[in-house]
Amino acid sequence: MDFIKKNKYVIIVVVIFLALVVITAEAKAFLVPDEGKAVYGNRLDDIDKHKIEESFYDDAISKLKENDKVIDVSYKLHGKIINFMITVNNDVSINDAKTIANSVVPLFKNDELNYYTLQVYVLKEDETLNNFPIIGYKGTESKELVFTKDREITVDEETKDEE
Repeated sequence: MDFIKKNKYVIIVVVIFLALVVITAEAKAFLVPDEGKAVYGNRLDDIDKHKIEESFYDDAISKLKENDKVIDVSYKLHGKIINFMITVNNDVSINDAKTIANSVVPLFKNDELNYYTLQVYVLKEDETLNNFPIIGYKGTESKELVFTKDREITVDEETKDEE
């Protein structure tokens, strides 16, 4: 009992410190999501059943590049989302760009289209043309690409002032 009386302030500080450690740990567990869980939750559990080989992408890129209007093609895979970025010549019309984007869909098998979400970005080489990019989106339920609203080429305020 003598020990407790002599060190009562030290014991109080230790108890308060331990309480703060426990409160901080509980607050972190409540406020910060568990880093051990996947970003997509359990939506990617059966992705191994629908794996697309790397050679498929190489073949798809070479088929798209066969079109004279296409300059470059790249892709990125993010979980269940496949993004194709297609760069086209500056003289390509919006309708031609949509046709090029739609040529991506038949490259996939039906079960791949039913599993993956497909996004196709059609860009022009000249990035100042502000009616592009055109973005086509195909979810797992849809049968074809749905595009962003067509935009007309507008003149920048700076360009207008220079004229």
